[in-house]
Amino acid sequence: MADVFLYNTHLHITTWVVGIILFFVVLSLLKKSKEKPAKITHMVLRLFYIFIILTGALLWFSNYSHVGGSLFAESVVKSLAGVWLVAAMEMILVKVKKGKSTFLGWLQFILALILVLSLGFARLQLGILI
Repeated sequence: MADVFLYNTHLHITTWVVGIILFFVVLSLLKKSKEKPAKITHMVLRLFYIFIILTGALLWFSNYSHVGGSLFAESVVKSLAGVWLVAAMEMILVKVKKGKSTFLGWLQFILALILVLSLGFARLQLGILI
């Protein structure tokens, strides 16, 4: 069972790392006004959003759906913060593309990222086992 947990954890972290890298690639392409490459990369990033959410759900259902108490509540908050982080990333990219202010998007991105990382690596069980 520990091997499955470790595999799921690595898969989830890998999708997040690739997703964050793609996010910054799309952001730089949009700032350089390279519309077609930005659009293609953005679509790949959206595919990774799906992978991120699916691997996160797989982790949650295999490890936290049956536990109770504060661990269950923290896992739900971490899951919601992960979805919030994906939404903030998408909001930033759409606003950059439209030429609007992204301050609130970046604020949400930073808050959600801090929440996800602190709960995922420090609070939830086996979070340090990367």
